[in-house]
Amino acid sequence: MSDLKILEQRALEIRRKYDQLEKERNRQPWNAIKLTRGFKKDVTELLTIVDQDMVDRKKLGHELADCLWSVLVIARKLDVDLERSFWTAMGELDQRFKDGTA
Repeated sequence: MSDLKILEQRALEIRRKYDQLEKERNRQPWNAIKLTRGFKKDVTELLTIVDQDMVDRKKLGHELADCLWSVLVIARKLDVDLERSFWTAMGELDQRFKDGTA
């Protein structure tokens, strides 16, 4: 099993806990739209941290991890093979360098 799959399993484990909490509060588990809005909030917080003169490394690591978690969960929710998509995208970017279009 790849490292990404291990991370994905852990991300989904935590997401299931949040889904259960939502049910206990008589609310619906987050759908793809809510998950993506949460990701947008994580990215906004990341930008705020990076925009500082003195970057707080602990906060930076936390927000990057939140972003990764969101991406892993959204990919699964929308049935995207993130590992395959990553390698395809990297191949396309590499080809741009070879073609001189990067």
